[in-house]
Amino acid sequence: MRICVIGAGIAGTLLAWRLSAYPAVSVDLVTGVPGRDATAASGGGVRGFETHPEQRRLAIESLAELFESPGLLDRAGYTETGSTYLLARQAGLEEAVAEVEHAHPGSTEIVDGSTLRGLGWHALPDGTVGVLEKRAGFIRPDQLRALVIDQLARGTSSRVVTGPVLGLVPHPDGSVSCRTPGGSDRYDVVVVAAGPWTPGLLTGNALPADPYRTKAIQVAVYSVAGALPTMFVDETSDLYGRPTADGGLLLGVDTHRWSVPPGSSAPVSDLTARAVRIAGERLPHLRLLQAAHTVNNADCYADPPVLTLWSVLGSTHRLFTFTGGSGGSVKTALAASRTAASDLLGPLVTGGTTRTTTSRTENKRMTITEPGTRRTSDSLTRYHTIGIGAGPSNLSLAALYKNVTTEKLALFDSRPVAGWHTPLLYPGVRMQTGWMKDLVSLVDPRHELTFLNYLVTSGRLYALINSQFDALPRIEYERYLAWATERLGVVNFSSRVDSIAITDEGFEVSVDGEPVAVSEHLVLGLGTRPVWPEYVRDLPSARAFIADELGVRMPDLEAHKADPIAVVGGGQTGLECVLRLLGSGFTDIRWMGRNQWFRSIDDSPMANELYRPSHIQFLQGLNRTKRREMIVDSRYSGDAITPGGLRALYQANYDGLLTLGRFPVTLLPGRDVTSSELLEDGMLRLRCSTTAAPEEHDVRHVVVAAGREHVQAPFSDDLRERIDYDDDGEMLVEPDYSVRWKGMNGHRIYSFNASRYSHGLTNAGLTQLPVRAAIVLNSMFDREIYPISDELCAVKW
Repeated sequence: MRICVIGAGIAGTLLAWRLSAYPAVSVDLVTGVPGRDATAASGGGVRGFETHPEQRRLAIESLAELFESPGLLDRAGYTETGSTYLLARQAGLEEAVAEVEHAHPGSTEIVDGSTLRGLGWHALPDGTVGVLEKRAGFIRPDQLRALVIDQLARGTSSRVVTGPVLGLVPHPDGSVSCRTPGGSDRYDVVVVAAGPWTPGLLTGNALPADPYRTKAIQVAVYSVAGALPTMFVDETSDLYGRPTADGGLLLGVDTHRWSVPPGSSAPVSDLTARAVRIAGERLPHLRLLQAAHTVNNADCYADPPVLTLWSVLGSTHRLFTFTGGSGGSVKTALAASRTAASDLLGPLVTGGTTRTTTSRTENKRMTITEPGTRRTSDSLTRYHTIGIGAGPSNLSLAALYKNVTTEKLALFDSRPVAGWHTPLLYPGVRMQTGWMKDLVSLVDPRHELTFLNYLVTSGRLYALINSQFDALPRIEYERYLAWATERLGVVNFSSRVDSIAITDEGFEVSVDGEPVAVSEHLVLGLGTRPVWPEYVRDLPSARAFIADELGVRMPDLEAHKADPIAVVGGGQTGLECVLRLLGSGFTDIRWMGRNQWFRSIDDSPMANELYRPSHIQFLQGLNRTKRREMIVDSRYSGDAITPGGLRALYQANYDGLLTLGRFPVTLLPGRDVTSSELLEDGMLRLRCSTTAAPEEHDVRHVVVAAGREHVQAPFSDDLRERIDYDDDGEMLVEPDYSVRWKGMNGHRIYSFNASRYSHGLTNAGLTQLPVRAAIVLNSMFDREIYPISDELCAVKW
């Protein structure tokens, strides 16, 4: 197998080095444009702590490999300086630091402002804390890169090809031609790891360059007088730096200059002056004497800022990018390159038929078409089962499916990466279900994708146990789903299904208007989307927005923390928005809900009986009207607020009373917002009906958390006409979750999350995921693969 890696920066070089270690693989490393690149300009800092969870995982693993490989440590020219990371205290920080400490015991701790002052740091904003790491420092990435390139040039199965790349041509069979000044070669796989040249190289060959963009970097090296600090990052001022091997100080500040062309450019004097000024304020004991030299360049940035493989969408499944470390690739390149090489070659070198896999990161999409059956315009990939959506329901189905059949299954999801309500995953938010109710345990507790196995394999079991959470962090559950997604290897991300049609061969699924696959059976796991009520649709989008957007809107709200802000919606999402605002320093929050009080979930033993298979079976024996009455009557066993969340709000609100002399949060139950308008003074007026008299509330911003609605399946007109619907316009769903439709001819449609009034509150929840999946599989294969037993029940419904 021939693989081409384009770009001889630290990321591309290490990836080529990893690939060259595999048998039966030949690797060409194509160098880039002559001159200093981002690797040459890099400060080379290495540490374990990063605020982004995936960056942190890769940084920890890279540091561990560096320390465990004396030869590598020597070749990299490692110098230990320690590290200081300054940031505002935030929820989840202790857990993040515990991850680093677990990997490198005795190395990492969190210190407060007084300790930082003792270490020489001054003029820090109130609330600033520091993450100190002893086992951290810097390497010489240019030196390591040169040594690896020399090894590749002398290898028997690797070459170093002089660039730059002049053209990339994807072929219908999945191979890619790469043209350089020395000629053109055709490869089985091409990986573009060209750093800041990546976006231009892709767009210049009519290939999409999302999600990449370039950003200027500028650092200067100074001779100094006074005690040198450790390597440091100051998030509160954008300043960063590290000692140099000869006793100087490398110093830089975030440029905030985007979309700059790669290559050297003239230094910006204002940036230099800003870095010097901030350093004088933060480290007054340190005198900067003279700038020895200044380095200017650009690097490639992505969101999220993780160095990972990305399939170049719209071209070929065998053309990838490997960049986007966002100025921090050196810290993560060792682990990221090992992961990328393993993901690329693991399935490819073993042969087999076409299948889809996902990368090990939680943040990027990677798909590989293996040798075997090739897709053409007149020959679609055939699957036994296709699932629309890759949320918990379909992941549970895929997990159980893989252990009982060799038939092919694929999931299609519109998101670019694995995730689960990601915009709502604030630090501190908790799950409403216990950890045993994972993707598989209730049906197959010995399955490899249990949550317990996830904790063990990720090394966080004891850290989580000793943290003594009353409820699991929701971010942890999302990571678990991403971990399971990676191991399942059946998800096609960035694949928005816009049509499902029925043909003689089965269900034909189209993405972006093009048919891509056909299957015997179809499983709908489409999930929900936020409701955008009529009463706020005429307000400016920058002032009134859904709860999912609160995280990205926070920087724009910083200047308005004292202004009134309304959160409309009395459920769990509304509560979490209130807590997020309160924790960020907002002092006039109005929380509005339609119900007469903000209801807590009934988590009593009797309420939990409603979520057992025996109760689901009981509901199926009732007539439609009675069943609906019972489900509505029991809705607050699930559709309500966690008691711990309300307690946290009341306690934080009381703390605010002690500080401000008044409550920063006003709870307004029994308010039904009916209309709104933008006033001449710029305020937003919300009009509410109440049990007493109408009210008006003037606020600066409105966060809408008014519930969620089901996403409808994109059926073709013909297929939609064949489906049976109830009086409410909902699909008729049988007890085995199959949809009732005409002309089945052996092809079945199953639907999760859209049968609330036929299957009860477990329909859209997480408590019975594997039970629902097992029922579907038993029906799909017409035999009892997974027994559903729930006989020891004291309740007789």
